[in-house]
Amino acid sequence: MNWLDKVLIFVASLVLAILGITLILLGLGVDFWNSFAGAHDYLATNALVSFLVGAVLCIIGFYLAGNLLGEKEEEVGIVAENEIGKVNIAERVIKAYAERAAQSVEGVTGVKSKIKSQAEGLSIVLDLSTNTSVKTADTAKHVQERVMEYVSDSLGTKVTSVEVIISGVEESKPHRVS
Repeated sequence: MNWLDKVLIFVASLVLAILGITLILLGLGVDFWNSFAGAHDYLATNALVSFLVGAVLCIIGFYLAGNLLGEKEEEVGIVAENEIGKVNIAERVIKAYAERAAQSVEGVTGVKSKIKSQAEGLSIVLDLSTNTSVKTADTAKHVQERVMEYVSDSLGTKVTSVEVIISGVEESKPHRVS
C-alpha cells in the first residue's frame, strides 16, 4: 500500500468517524444540523436508528483508522541482494525451516525456535522436547548439525550458531508383542 492509499483511507475513516459521532449526537437529541433535510428529518424522528447508524459508522471509521495507524511491516529476518534485486525472507519462514529440520531428528518430540539475524549470519535458538528413548546429548548435537546444514542450504545464508535447550522430555511407550 503506497502513501496515497494510506492518506485516502485515513481521510475516509476520519469522515466516517465524524459522521458517526454526528449521528450519535443527533440520536441523543442534539440537533445542530438542520441542513440534511429528508435524512435529517427521518433520523431526528427515529432516535434509535440514528444512534445505531452513528455507532456503526464510528466503529467502521475508528477500525479503519486504527488498522492504518497500527499497520506493521512484515519483520524481515534476512535481506539478501543479488544482481537482479533484493530477496526478503521473513523470520517466520526461517523458523519454519529450522523447526522442520529439528523435528526430522529421531527422538525430537517438540520444537520452538527463536531467530536472531546478525551481520555475520543467523543465530538460531531451539527449545526442544525429546523422547526418553534417546541420548539427549547425541540428539542435541545431531539437531545442531541438521539445522545448521538445512537452513544454510535452503536459504542460502550463513548460520553462525545453533543453540539447543532441552526443556522437556516425553516418556517413550514400550512396544508390546502379543
